[in-house]
Amino acid sequence: MLGVDGGGSHTACLIVDGQGREVGAAESGPCNHQLVGVAKAQSALREVIRKATRSAGRPKLAGACLGMAGLDRDEDLRLIREMAGVVLPGVPTEIVHDSDIALAAGTRDRRVGVVLIAGTGSIAVGVDSAGRRVRAGGWGHILGDEGSGYDIARRALNAAARAIDGRSPANALRECLVAAAGVASFEDLTNRIYLDGWSPGQVAALAPAVMAAAEEGVAVALEILAVAAHELALAARVVILSLGMQDQAFDLVLSGGILAGSPRLVNLVSREIVAFAPRAAIALPSRPPAYGAALIALQAVRGAQLPARRCRESE
Repeated sequence: MLGVDGGGSHTACLIVDGQGREVGAAESGPCNHQLVGVAKAQSALREVIRKATRSAGRPKLAGACLGMAGLDRDEDLRLIREMAGVVLPGVPTEIVHDSDIALAAGTRDRRVGVVLIAGTGSIAVGVDSAGRRVRAGGWGHILGDEGSGYDIARRALNAAARAIDGRSPANALRECLVAAAGVASFEDLTNRIYLDGWSPGQVAALAPAVMAAAEEGVAVALEILAVAAHELALAARVVILSLGMQDQAFDLVLSGGILAGSPRLVNLVSREIVAFAPRAAIALPSRPPAYGAALIALQAVRGAQLPARRCRESE
């Protein structure tokens, strides 16, 4: 069985045997078609599947699951189904939102709980014991994605620009961002962003430098992380309250590279969530989301098939 975690920064593929044991894995570039286009997304999928199957000894695949960011509308589902037909011909394939695979990888029940994702983008999704599904966020880098890598990096770039102008006190972010981008000056960095047409994923790649600056005590970086934590906790709060789970015991999974890369952010987010949902068991997943995708594929092969689910089905 093959599982894919397809996001805006990278794509991960994992292959498991019939007992759920990992036998192969690989990574490639981003495959969120909303950010990189269908052609590049399909190419990334093809590459990661080829590498993973080769590392597993080219097994015959009984099933697959693609957990995809950007699965928001019927048209998204149609496009991803077409891509799956090209890169996995003849293989029964489940297509779900990337929040589903994070939930499967990180919760004990694998069907009930809340997942809060902060990677290139951000979203909170919850499923209760009755199967009701609610989301908050996930609107993309222009309309939302508060608390995401893109949002953190954008706020830091803005803070650096304001400081250069003298519209705010001087800070160390300019040097941090320039070093992270591997350029000579902030002007060079702005040229990369505007003239080279950096993708949201490329902008989001600057976020770890902001998180590192926060660890070094840079005040403006600490402020940016505090805002990000509040926005992420707010998204989780909306989901939890909408499902009436605030007084229940449930697993809450913190997923995505931004949360995984910042214990400070995890602590800030957890503190806010526990204040209104004290019985929530908050943790980073012990397994990667791609493993959750492989588990969903395994369940489908065993007869517990899941329907293709878009992120905004609750609306």
